Amino acid sequence: MPKKRLPDTSSFRKIREHGFLYVDKTPWIYKMLTQGELYFLSRPRRFGKSLTISTLKELFSGNKELFKGLYIYDKWEFEKYPVLVFDFNEINFETKEKLEKELKEKILLFARNYDLKVEGSSVISLFVSLLTGLYKKYRNQVVVLVDEYDKPIVEHLGKGEEGLKRAIENRELLENFFGVLKGESVVDVLKFVFVTGVSAFAKVSIFSKWNNLNNITISPHYAEFLGYTEEEIFKYFAEYLGDFCKAQGFKDMDECMEMIRYWYNGYRFSPWKDVRVYNPVSIMRAFTEGYFSNWWFETGTPSFLVNLLKTGNYYIPRFEELEVTTSFISAYELEDIPIEALLFQTGYLTIKEFDGREFIRLGYPNIEVKKSFSEILLRKIYRAGPGTRKLADELGKALLREDWQEVKEIFNEILAEIPYPLYTKADEKFFHTVFYLCLNLLGYDARSEVLSSRGRCDVAVTYRGKAFVIEFKAGVSAEEAIKQIEERGYAKRYQAKGYKVVKVGVSFDVGERLVKEVVGKTH
Repeated sequence: MPKKRLPDTSSFRKIREHGFLYVDKTPWIYKMLTQGELYFLSRPRRFGKSLTISTLKELFSGNKELFKGLYIYDKWEFEKYPVLVFDFNEINFETKEKLEKELKEKILLFARNYDLKVEGSSVISLFVSLLTGLYKKYRNQVVVLVDEYDKPIVEHLGKGEEGLKRAIENRELLENFFGVLKGESVVDVLKFVFVTGVSAFAKVSIFSKWNNLNNITISPHYAEFLGYTEEEIFKYFAEYLGDFCKAQGFKDMDECMEMIRYWYNGYRFSPWKDVRVYNPVSIMRAFTEGYFSNWWFETGTPSFLVNLLKTGNYYIPRFEELEVTTSFISAYELEDIPIEALLFQTGYLTIKEFDGREFIRLGYPNIEVKKSFSEILLRKIYRAGPGTRKLADELGKALLREDWQEVKEIFNEILAEIPYPLYTKADEKFFHTVFYLCLNLLGYDARSEVLSSRGRCDVAVTYRGKAFVIEFKAGVSAEEAIKQIEERGYAKRYQAKGYKVVKVGVSFDVGERLVKEVVGKTH
């Protein structure tokens, strides 16, 4: 029997009718249906939010045959309800006026499809009329499903004052629009409401008064709802997994899975449940194409995130090891956005450790994210030229050979790729950030500001039994940088783990935009 084809659609109907492979997520859907009525879920792009919306639409439309063989098939009544799907991927939100016009047209389209006459001049009155009219006509409650609710807001972020103004205006419109669903005249006509998005505006006005909206974003009960667990990969993708590992030439399944985890596993969405999931699109693309690559990033990095990173004076290497609180990662205000919270919600950072009480350590989930994010930062933030990727590869090889003259020359070539205006605020952190990002492109385990008992070293790189402990200094010799490594014991943690330690001092001149000297000492 041939393998089931891997889906390239978020339509539940198409997946089921065409016999595509479907990872059964209906146990979590059944849990939602039986334990509540109003839900909000934030997840990164391409993690299955739209497919969940599509699945719920078919379920509440009473299309039982599509669910044959799935967990929920013999547990749900599949009664037919009026279903309204608002997909903000399809709505023009350039301005508040265009957003309001599109919402009105959407409501009128629903009314025509359900052969219903609605009354009102505003988007609010039309929405109320639609909901109450459907309830009266069909004598059944209404289901409202909202996909990418936050797109009209976040897509304007990072575009200066005008962008922020439009984001706030759209937020106010959406506050009133969603406010209909908690109004007295509507609340009793609703059967089920499910809202998804990338960001979690849990404390802003959109949802602040919606006290009974259940935010399951970091709930331990839904930690593995979206994304694939390792158990699901073995269960549903066994044939693809076997073929992939064989084609890649791994000696056994354990070795193969270790590399797959390194590339695509590591997303943890709840502090209170230590379960890691794989990126769905990355796993399926890797199995389809037959090799490792940065598949998630091929789908495009959100422009609003790049814009925010451009406008903020962020110390990029600090993203590797961030300590935040549980409340910090789940909400923010438009007027004061912590970039770290947004990086978590968009999937670029994930939960690495939790102290069991309040504090969470964030970091990159896997090498796919770390490598690709570094490339984006070099290209978009530092505007490095097209030759940077090749130069980074040469830099890494020279570092491993401990050829310090070549390390200096190649690093200076990389710096020459960066436009001059970006050097106006260049300091030690500027130089070592560029160095750190270049090594990340290669998949090396590069860490910045690694803590010791007497301070933090600038960059530490571990690779095949070697640990390079690197310190950058402006206006002083490379020997002085090595002296600081030795005096503050930066290398001790790596020596204790049995690494061959290489201490590296880098001296640079801000005015000349050059690395002047690189010295290495092996112990």
